[in-house]
Amino acid sequence: MPQWPTHWPPKSFTSVSTWLLAIAIAAALAWAFVAALRSNGPPLGSLTTLAIVVGIVLQFVVEGGVVAILLAAMPAMSKFSLRELGFRTPDSKTVWFAVLGAAAMVVVSNGTASLIDYFAHSTHEQDVVEIFKGLHAPWAVALFVAFAVVFAPFAEETIFRVFYFNLGLRYWGFWGGAIASGLLFGMAHGDLYAAFPLALGGMILCYVYYRTRNAWASMISHAIFNALSISLLVLAPKLVT
Repeated sequence: MPQWPTHWPPKSFTSVSTWLLAIAIAAALAWAFVAALRSNGPPLGSLTTLAIVVGIVLQFVVEGGVVAILLAAMPAMSKFSLRELGFRTPDSKTVWFAVLGAAAMVVVSNGTASLIDYFAHSTHEQDVVEIFKGLHAPWAVALFVAFAVVFAPFAEETIFRVFYFNLGLRYWGFWGGAIASGLLFGMAHGDLYAAFPLALGGMILCYVYYRTRNAWASMISHAIFNALSISLLVLAPKLVT
């Protein structure tokens, strides 16, 4: 596997602020994950449309704030420009690789989830599926789709691939960065059953980003994966758990 970048600047990802930011985001994700597991609140499927929309807006504000901080700080932390970190227009080859990455995510993430259900003798329904099924107003469904297909891929790829994967890549190589990024990505979804399948999907997104050297590529893969998942919820809900 080719090395990228071929040379890290001496002070790349070495500042105290870099590690404080990485630890703070990871700690917040861990806290949210544990809180979700311990939650004794009403089933997600019983939440009102207003409650779901408020949750989406809050997530938009929080993740948007984190992304804004990272985009402003990444050049100083990494000693690379945003363009060098992959924020440049993808060519057709990159887009096709992103499509293949989405297909790999579907096979690996959904396949792993199915295996877990099989060996656990359960049919676990992911939290996001419960939330989506609780939406009935067309405008709320449109908001959910826009968040899942447009904002979430941009925000999560910036956090988990451009920041965490590169940080891990800098010190531990591809596999170290991919595993750390993938685990945090899986944990961020707050679902114990889905955490491992999504972690594997996150590692695939790391590979897409790494091979294409383009941040938009993993965002496209992520967006296609989410769009396909939502399409199945609409067209064949019994196939999605």
